[in-house]
Amino acid sequence: PTANEIERIVSKNKDKNYLLILNSPNNPSGQICNNLEEISLIVKKYNILVLSDEIYSELSFEDNYKSIANLCPEKTIISNGLSKWCGAGGWRLGHFIIPNELKKLRNSMKVLASETFTSVSAPIQHAAVAAYEKDMSKYINSSRNILKNVGEYVYNNLQSNKVLISKPQGGFYLMPEFLDKKYKSSEEMCTDLLNNTGVALLPGSDFGFSKNKMIARLSFTDFNGKEFMENFQSDKNIKVEDIEKFAPKITEGTKRLKVWAESS
Repeated sequence: PTANEIERIVSKNKDKNYLLILNSPNNPSGQICNNLEEISLIVKKYNILVLSDEIYSELSFEDNYKSIANLCPEKTIISNGLSKWCGAGGWRLGHFIIPNELKKLRNSMKVLASETFTSVSAPIQHAAVAAYEKDMSKYINSSRNILKNVGEYVYNNLQSNKVLISKPQGGFYLMPEFLDKKYKSSEEMCTDLLNNTGVALLPGSDFGFSKNKMIARLSFTDFNGKEFMENFQSDKNIKVEDIEKFAPKITEGTKRLKVWAESS
């Protein structure tokens, strides 16, 4: 969001308490919020609370991730966890970092959590200990390298005058808009795409976009990550033929999607 967009909403009722949720790198778009300084000024001006969802931060492709907590730490709650960078989707072990200035809120959240959850399962706890105690920088850098190259492969092969798409900046998602496709909804479009090509995308309407916009979320993770990583470390150049070899479903799916997008 831009600072003006946030201020326009807040100025309608300045007496309300506002919570700004920033998810960067973003799911579903794969983009990074690059206007944190101007947003932080609005946060301070209107005393806005910020929840900075940084679950994909370790997977920022340019290794220059910045948190809004550096600009307004007293107003920012950071949420993060293991599921994305650790490849442990579904385990859902996460945490909040809450500043002392929000101690009252933190204590209320602790009470609520104690009445809602019991504990994290033992296997997940042991995995978390290993993840946090060991130096995982080599693994993370290799993941970034692979995801960056695979994501850019999909981007470079899909972008056209019929597909509006932004170059991925982090995570493992892209969000193409199919400009020439005429369906009643993005859900109908994705159903037709799956039936005719075998490629599965999630409709943009699942993420709050208008159902009339032919937007969908694309995840570029359907490959054997272990095999890929054994052959390519963080500093090794990845070529197109390498992606074709180690991520064949990605390349085939991209080809099918491109043909479908360019068909009348």
